[in-house]
Amino acid sequence: MQIPDDYPDALIDELAPYGFQFNSVTATDDGEAAVLFEAEPDSFVRSHPGLGIEDSYGAHWPPACLDLWLKFDRHGDPVEVSFEVFDLLAWAASVDPELHARLSTMDDPADHAVAVGEAMGRVLEHEPAPTDDYLE
Repeated sequence: MQIPDDYPDALIDELAPYGFQFNSVTATDDGEAAVLFEAEPDSFVRSHPGLGIEDSYGAHWPPACLDLWLKFDRHGDPVEVSFEVFDLLAWAASVDPELHARLSTMDDPADHAVAVGEAMGRVLEHEPAPTDDYLE
């Protein structure tokens, strides 16, 4: 899959407010693609405390950087939008089906970038997934 030229710039605009910096776009021989953004660990957890990111690393904290990956299959469909301990596709599926639908397609790359920024913002605000009635 060829990432649209303006897609990384759209993501930069959406993710910069959360402390992410663009790292790279990579493509595999089988047509898959990945976009990587990074955040500086210590300043990120100071800005967004209580997410459990430090705890997930244990004694290996801090890592060199915190990674936000966007991965696409050879058809251009998003297959992963993940940041450290968060699977944003799974989170959105449980919280906001409309947002999940926007994260699951690249029909409109500009809107996909906005959806990534929206999902990241909501996760960083600690918006929990809803509990099902059978759990109450």
